[in-house]
Amino acid sequence: MDNELWAKIQRLKQVDRISERDIASKLSISRGKVRRYLKKHPALPKPKQKGVSKLDPFKPIVHELLEKYPTLSNIRLYQKLKQYGYPGKKTLLRDYLARFRQTRHMAYVRYETAPGEEAQVDWGFGGTVPVDGHIHKLYFFVMVLSHSRQLFVRFTISQAMDIFLDCHVKAFEYFAGIPRVILYDNLKSVVISRYVNHIEYNQKFQQFSGHYLFTPKPCNVRKPNEKGKVESGVKYVKQNFLAGREFSSLDDVNNQCTEWLNSTANMRVHGTTGEIPQERYLHEKQFLLPLPEHPYDTSVAVPVRAYHDCRVRFECNHYSVPARYISLQLTLRATERHIRLYHQTRLIASHTRCYGKGMVIDDPSHFKELLEMKKQARQSKLRDRYLALCPASDAYLEGLLRLNRNLKTELSEIMGLVDRYGAFEVIPALESALQHQAFGASYISNIIAQNRAKRQEKPILSLRLGNYPDFESVEVIPRDLSIYDEKYTKETHS
Repeated sequence: MDNELWAKIQRLKQVDRISERDIASKLSISRGKVRRYLKKHPALPKPKQKGVSKLDPFKPIVHELLEKYPTLSNIRLYQKLKQYGYPGKKTLLRDYLARFRQTRHMAYVRYETAPGEEAQVDWGFGGTVPVDGHIHKLYFFVMVLSHSRQLFVRFTISQAMDIFLDCHVKAFEYFAGIPRVILYDNLKSVVISRYVNHIEYNQKFQQFSGHYLFTPKPCNVRKPNEKGKVESGVKYVKQNFLAGREFSSLDDVNNQCTEWLNSTANMRVHGTTGEIPQERYLHEKQFLLPLPEHPYDTSVAVPVRAYHDCRVRFECNHYSVPARYISLQLTLRATERHIRLYHQTRLIASHTRCYGKGMVIDDPSHFKELLEMKKQARQSKLRDRYLALCPASDAYLEGLLRLNRNLKTELSEIMGLVDRYGAFEVIPALESALQHQAFGASYISNIIAQNRAKRQEKPILSLRLGNYPDFESVEVIPRDLSIYDEKYTKETHS
């Protein structure tokens, strides 16, 4: 599906209220195609891998030559690069050199836009800020309504696509509406490639703009004057807000910024319009497009798998999940503030997003479940060990079940006798107790004591492990000791 065509059809239908017949005529497509595009939602293709330019290895040489010979012509520079083995064409070098050449200063005509018609967007750099124990670069997103000059600013520590889109959503909510057109630089988040007038938009951003029904409009290359309003806004944030302020965290800088927007930035008399942006905004607000019923999901979806420590790894940090989801394929959805983990469509864990490195973010309830699972596993293992003693174990277990006692305690005491005396003494005692219908670990213990007394053997005392409860679950594997009897007999007769 053509995402750009899909976005155009959505805007013509929902904003301009044009019929399907007129849309088909306007875009020179069939009415059936219009109906299909109105029903479907575009799928995002896999991102294309950026290739390596033939000029890349020679760019340091280009910079060195331009610094030494600023007026060197493109032809002469191309000839010199050929001497260094440059395999590319002149056009590749010419396009790259264009940004370093001086251009004529042009006179610009200031223009004003109608209410609700346009906004402009740009990024700014704001220094550094401590977040989760690490120092991060601080960026700020700026959107300004072109008619009223109403300003929105949001500080972040990333310019990634999910953060970029989330800043848009917060700006639309702040303005309580959406402008029809938004101007941008040729950001990779908006424009993947551009050749003359042919623009290839980022597919996810096209889907986002179609959801909110605005038209993205990239400025012409090297034409910053086309979005001069937001350029001035970025400069104003640096000079009036950032200068002379200190921030303890990302939340602190955004809280201070919100207060500054509401009390200063949007309440001062604007130097160009001569009016207060907030007052002009109250008039412009009625011309903005309404917000959709549901906001766009800007989160990043990442497939993950939980390790045996009940944690998944994301951006150098570890987040816990319930123990039952160990080794299963999960989906992690990350927003600016939260990490949410899903098994298929079910939400299984939610955490506050951490921007540190090597941090472990746990939910204690996830490990209570793990301990319960281990407890159940130990109980199951205890029963399996008991039943493996001898054929009579099964029948004796039925008798134990009829007792008004704790089965786990009874089985633990019986297996404790096995650990103390060995199976060769416990099995006959258990069979004797079954024959006399005497059910309980105490009966088996008494029978063993009587048998040892007949052989004039003393009882074996059990180890006291009260200070080491973990040792109680250690399984002692019985060994055949007859080899020692044989060895003793041989040594006695030799």
